[in-house]
Amino acid sequence: MNIRPFDFSEADYQAYASVRRVAHPESPLDLAGLGHLDRTRAQSDVLARFVVEQAGEVVGVLEYATPYYDPKPGVLEVVYYLHPYHQVLERPLWRFLQGRITPHQPQELQATVREDWPQYHFLTAQGFVEVERRWVSVLDLAHFDPTPLARPLPPGITIQPLSALPWQEEAFQRDLYALEIELLGDVPTAEPITPWPFEVWQERSLKDPNLLPEGFFVALEGAHLVGASMLFKSHRPQTLQTGLTGVRKSHRRQGLALALKLRAAEFARAYGAWYIRTSNHQSNRPMLAINETLGFVKEPATVLLRLSPVPQKPGQSGSQ
Repeated sequence: MNIRPFDFSEADYQAYASVRRVAHPESPLDLAGLGHLDRTRAQSDVLARFVVEQAGEVVGVLEYATPYYDPKPGVLEVVYYLHPYHQVLERPLWRFLQGRITPHQPQELQATVREDWPQYHFLTAQGFVEVERRWVSVLDLAHFDPTPLARPLPPGITIQPLSALPWQEEAFQRDLYALEIELLGDVPTAEPITPWPFEVWQERSLKDPNLLPEGFFVALEGAHLVGASMLFKSHRPQTLQTGLTGVRKSHRRQGLALALKLRAAEFARAYGAWYIRTSNHQSNRPMLAINETLGFVKEPATVLLRLSPVPQKPGQSGSQ
């Protein structure tokens, strides 16, 4: 077995995608999204990625990094994918990661995996514990009938796509940023989400290669932004991905979240998509209920795992 640094070349990105496709065919890698993520990391971020080779073939990829979406001091995220016939490499690769991570002296390690992946069972055997679950759900648009769910919008409310609004002007961007920060603050998570600064949000969100302004819907009361539901392009065929959906507290219980979801589904069908994918935290019952009403079908849960405290020497954690 040979472990070498990932060189961020097109060939290594393609190798990463190939490993992920073989390891988890139900969850292919978004290459454009990964490249954007890598390019927009903060200079202070830790990022170490490695390629695992055996007999000249790339059979795995592993990394540790500052969590991109919710960085916190002393926390590193670990990620690895292996060809199914090379799962025996998990233990030596874990020891390799421990040795590389130890000099950073993290207080906590995180990993996000599906509950039916081998990583879940291996990492929990090393002492990781489950702290949060999210449900990925899929809506099959071929069998979706919005007619029984349609309702008039509340008086004074309109729904507009981002493409029809001055979304490239900073004043509007700041209003949109303020809306997203408020909505994120209401997402039920194991720990409060630390929002990105405005300039980071501009770079990471508005320059996302999967941004779809005509599928990003905003609810307005006059010029005041009161809700949003976002669809993004997906690397999955005939599929669009839902981002954040939410409504300000002052405008809830008026059917706005459902109206936004219906508008997004209408757009997706006209766009030519066959499916919409979304993800919701297990404790977010109101949004889960809306998705169930729409006909979204759950897949196996995605689980956030945590190891804390972190052993400072390889081999001190979990089973051997």
